[in-house]
Amino acid sequence: MLAVGLIFTSLQSSKKYKFDKKAVELHKDLVESAHFIDPAKAIEILSNQKDNYLFIDLRNPRDFDNFHIDGAVNVPMPRILDNEFISYLKNDKIKVLYSNESIEADQIRLLLTQYGYSNLLVLQGGANYWKENMLSKNVFDEKGEYDDEKLKFDPSSIEAAE
Repeated sequence: MLAVGLIFTSLQSSKKYKFDKKAVELHKDLVESAHFIDPAKAIEILSNQKDNYLFIDLRNPRDFDNFHIDGAVNVPMPRILDNEFISYLKNDKIKVLYSNESIEADQIRLLLTQYGYSNLLVLQGGANYWKENMLSKNVFDEKGEYDDEKLKFDPSSIEAAE
């Protein structure tokens, strides 16, 4: 949370970016959960190799190298608006943001929304949930109910990004 506060503070003082939303709009955005993507839906997207989605890992490069969702790009949280990475935000793809926990990615989504970027989703549960539940076992059955005995997909069917 500190990183997001530092980003907000430095960007506000730079006058390079202007905020697009008023406090009431931001509150409404935070209360609604439409910007979250369910891990089971993310698996479906990855399994079907849908090209209109881009998974963005907001963690530091060391954590990314240790583990990341196949096909994700690494854009460290403090550098999200650097020129080196801005092209990821300006394209028409649906961006699925994730960090260790979903709240961290949601803070960045909120910041980006405030600056006028769109097509932003947050992976519900974040990388920690994904690693512990979606890779080793899938906790949802076809109805979306808890079932830790059944895999929903074959992890070997998803090709690694090169």
